[in-house]
Amino acid sequence: MTRPARRTLSILLVVAMAIGALLLAPAGAGATTGSRRVGSHPIRSGELRRLLDRIVAAGAPGAAARVRDDHAGTQAASGVADLGSGCRMRPGLHYRVGSLTKPFVATVVLQLVAEGKLSLSSTVERWLPGILPYGDQVSIRQLLNHTSGIPDNALEPLVILYTVPGGRARAWTPRELVALIADQPLLFPPGTAWSYSNTGYVLAGMIVEAATGHKLGRELARRIFRPLGLRDTYFPVNRPTIPRPYARGYSLPLGQEQGPLLDFTVLNPSVAWAAGALISNLRDLERFFRALLGGRLLPPRLLAAMTTPVPTGRPGFGYGLGLVVIDTPAGRLLGHDGAIPGFLNIVLSTEDGRRQVGVMMNEEFATPAVSEAFSQVFMALAMGLLEGAPSGVASASASLRAAVRAGMAVRSAAVTGPLLR
Repeated sequence: MTRPARRTLSILLVVAMAIGALLLAPAGAGATTGSRRVGSHPIRSGELRRLLDRIVAAGAPGAAARVRDDHAGTQAASGVADLGSGCRMRPGLHYRVGSLTKPFVATVVLQLVAEGKLSLSSTVERWLPGILPYGDQVSIRQLLNHTSGIPDNALEPLVILYTVPGGRARAWTPRELVALIADQPLLFPPGTAWSYSNTGYVLAGMIVEAATGHKLGRELARRIFRPLGLRDTYFPVNRPTIPRPYARGYSLPLGQEQGPLLDFTVLNPSVAWAAGALISNLRDLERFFRALLGGRLLPPRLLAAMTTPVPTGRPGFGYGLGLVVIDTPAGRLLGHDGAIPGFLNIVLSTEDGRRQVGVMMNEEFATPAVSEAFSQVFMALAMGLLEGAPSGVASASASLRAAVRAGMAVRSAAVTGPLLR
């Protein structure tokens, strides 16, 4: 499932802040990642592994990453995929990707728009009569870019997962997930503000099923998984296990910053459904973003709509139709992050789809030290995507440290939000 809505976007907010500070820092300051600057030339697997070692040294069970430039990919891993057996982490292992499900679902919705089966201006009430008392005020576009004002539904399922015996095995229907917030008022008039809502993507998935007459998983497979050859990507419903080979997923107890890690590998993904149930690996996620941003899945006008952000209230950090959009002086990065009990991951791509970076670790609700190490490693790799951009501005290690501290402060203040990501 996803984690609290505001908390889920916190690492990407840190990235946006840090990239902005780095690119605007005085030239010649020479920021490094420990051995040499990532992005000065294609990173080698040994260098990538040493970066990941930092996340594991901070306390994570394991971490993996994959970096793709114009021509080839580099991947590495550190730590373990299974604390019990000591089995090593590997880049190709399956894991739950959480809210990285959202770009896939948004793509299917936009394909249906291209076919004339849906309209972005259509309302929730048009396709799901009576599901919300204000459904006639909310459009499909607003579901996809989180401007609907619909409250997030993730807090109660999260508490159940962590505290109720048998909660991890509970099967949820999409209507049950929406019903969690159906008696709550809108947070704001639709289209007037921005607030991350997993409920909006549950509704979007239900609209896909209403428009096609088919299960959402079938449409994802028919339209994206099979055409792109994503053989390691699945949309499970009521199947609590992860296909082999997989990494086990761990989490601290709810609301704690220290303590024993809980094993969340076995989890009924119906609790996340269209907002975060997908299982994949780093290679398949990279392939998806290369195809999407390279124009293989959507016509130009709808890809342009998908990548055009609305303001989120955070400078340089916008949200399109299922895509996070980070604007920097050296270029634009697009992608998403995802968190679900057991796993945290982020994938970003250049706007043309030619370069990607993805990082995952098999721990969610981690200690502050692990979260900070994950953020710093991802920021270093994300900077490499912008290497060779026209600005040619150098970065300073002091600016990186300041940006990380500022971003971590923002994240600490936002931990009170809901669950999925």
